[in-house]
Amino acid sequence: MKPSKAVIWLSALIAVLVLVAAATGVFYQTPGAHISFVTVRGEHAIYQGSGLYRYDPASVAREGVVWDVIDLILALPLFAIVLSQRNALRGRLLPGGMLFYFVYKYLMYATMVAFNPLFLVYVAIFTLSAVAFFLNLGGIEVSHLPAHMSARFPRWLFIGFTLVMSAALIVLWLGRIIPYTLAGRFPDEFAGMSTLVTQAFDLGMVVPLLLATAILLWRHSAWGYLIAGISLTFGFIMSITLPAWIAVPLIQAGQLNLIEAAPFTLLCLVGLYVSGRFFWCVQEEHARSRGEMAPV
Repeated sequence: MKPSKAVIWLSALIAVLVLVAAATGVFYQTPGAHISFVTVRGEHAIYQGSGLYRYDPASVAREGVVWDVIDLILALPLFAIVLSQRNALRGRLLPGGMLFYFVYKYLMYATMVAFNPLFLVYVAIFTLSAVAFFLNLGGIEVSHLPAHMSARFPRWLFIGFTLVMSAALIVLWLGRIIPYTLAGRFPDEFAGMSTLVTQAFDLGMVVPLLLATAILLWRHSAWGYLIAGISLTFGFIMSITLPAWIAVPLIQAGQLNLIEAAPFTLLCLVGLYVSGRFFWCVQEEHARSRGEMAPV
């Protein structure tokens, strides 16, 4: 299970590109102010007007900067720690989730954020992350994973959490999309955007990943432990990102949608606990050698 040099070099290159993208998003400033604009749908949109995201709706730009800050203070340091532990089992499971996170974020940036000088950087990050993800996946002996899990691994806790989180995303987004679709309108809070990219990614990528985790763990599949490591590492970062997206508008404008914020904040706190619990249960030594055989 020793990592290949290709994964190591690709990961180092990805880290440098993410540092450039995130630092530019946070610190690059241009003179300007918010711009009011009426879209072809007749929406009154407010564009950022300054910084790297000056051609994006102000809400998108705000979330982009928050996301970039989290990359600088959390994702990149965590990725560096993961790379330093690459010869350990945890150091092989964690990169999968980190690389999936970079694919998710920068594919979204390349397709949702208005064209800016970092477009090719976004494309390079999600492309290289996808290549490194599959190379890393191919180097893990999946059939051996159950024997490396503690006998106290709370399988039903993870199944329940992934099902609840996937259901929450489905209810949240369909609860918005369907009424607006039937009314022939575009959501007011997304004024200025051409389509619902975040919702498409969550429903098309994150929900299937969570459901696959629950089903594979329920079937006692060895792949369930691998997919759980990917989804929970991704979920760990997003469990910090989502409350930050909620808190920043509250600090700036004193506005908060408690109906959406409260359950998702609670789920994020549970997600942090569940993520930590999973990797605590991963044992570097073979569990079978100590008579602690995990369910297979």
